[in-house]
Amino acid sequence: MRVESFRDLLDWTSGYHLHLSQCFRQCAHLQKNERSGMLLDYLADKELRLAACVLGFKHQGEDKALNTWCTEHLDRHPLMVDAACDEDFALMSTTEIITEVEKQHQLIILLYQNLYDRSHPPKMQELLAEVRDLEVNESQQMMHGANRLEDI
Repeated sequence: MRVESFRDLLDWTSGYHLHLSQCFRQCAHLQKNERSGMLLDYLADKELRLAACVLGFKHQGEDKALNTWCTEHLDRHPLMVDAACDEDFALMSTTEIITEVEKQHQLIILLYQNLYDRSHPPKMQELLAEVRDLEVNESQQMMHGANRLEDI
């Protein structure tokens, strides 16, 4: 998918979360460790919800902001292309899963922060900040829930 506008970026971000959800769900069924399987199921649900929330920004954003091009930034900072689900999560421990998921979310948060830092139109900055804050809050909730599972 070629990402040219902020609208495209929202589609890509939502699709990435959807991809993670499907990957986690698939790997949960292959996981031999029951706790890791439960964690992957939990994360799959959270990623699915996050995909829908991100897509919702397309409906609440102004067309002018959504149609703003972001190709210059993305040409210098390509999106994550290694989105294949190679079933690595089915072999990971809960700690490894948590670490990898946190890493994936930090990359997305950094992407939106970098775009925010380089954006000038107020409506665009507002929209970028809202998506970034959603990503931060959801990532924190996921990690909190995952760590609670660790404590059980």
